[in-house]
Amino acid sequence: MKRSLRLFALTAICLMLAPLSASAGGKFVPLPAENGKSNKLKIRFVRYTGGSTGKMVIEVRNTGKSSAKFSAKGLFFVPNGNAESAPQRLGAAGPFDDPQGQRQEKLTLKPGQKSTLKLQVFCLDSHRSSPGKSQGFSVAKKRLPKELQRGIAGGAKGILKKNKGKMSFDRSNSEIQGHVWKTRNKKWIKLQGERKSEKSSSGNRRNRIQRQMLNNSLSN
Repeated sequence: MKRSLRLFALTAICLMLAPLSASAGGKFVPLPAENGKSNKLKIRFVRYTGGSTGKMVIEVRNTGKSSAKFSAKGLFFVPNGNAESAPQRLGAAGPFDDPQGQRQEKLTLKPGQKSTLKLQVFCLDSHRSSPGKSQGFSVAKKRLPKELQRGIAGGAKGILKKNKGKMSFDRSNSEIQGHVWKTRNKKWIKLQGERKSEKSSSGNRRNRIQRQMLNNSLSN
């Protein structure tokens, strides 16, 4: 009788924990179109390493019948929760890490193939707080607007070239972050997950927070 009760209790615990494990990360959603072109790739948020700059772990799956290329260019992520109190949105810039830890600009996935990737992401909202490791995110339905995308990607590419290429990405993070903030604040463009008064922070306060966050990233 006692053994039966223990088995029943163990089964009940497993049933309660199963939904929690299954809900870790986000659901697969269509990969946002790039330059108006979409494919059969789907993407889901897995986890974030935390901080103002960090690695966004995602899964990409090819649900089509032919090979398709993945590009992180212009992808950004919206924190779960109320936008009025949510931390910063995060945008991908530069190369990403494939499952073998190699830096890639693009990755081809065969039909049915699934791959776990690590994107280097940067703060898009200098006046918001940094997200922690437990923060959940959703993949934005659209990529960054072309004007903002070109400004961020072009600057990141130039910084990496100056610092000896994509293998210097880790030591270029702080410089790229500064460029992202400067580009973003130069001409504010509303994005998914916008607050009602996103630019309510004064310029001085925003610049002060920028310097503080950048100094923190340099000291880490």
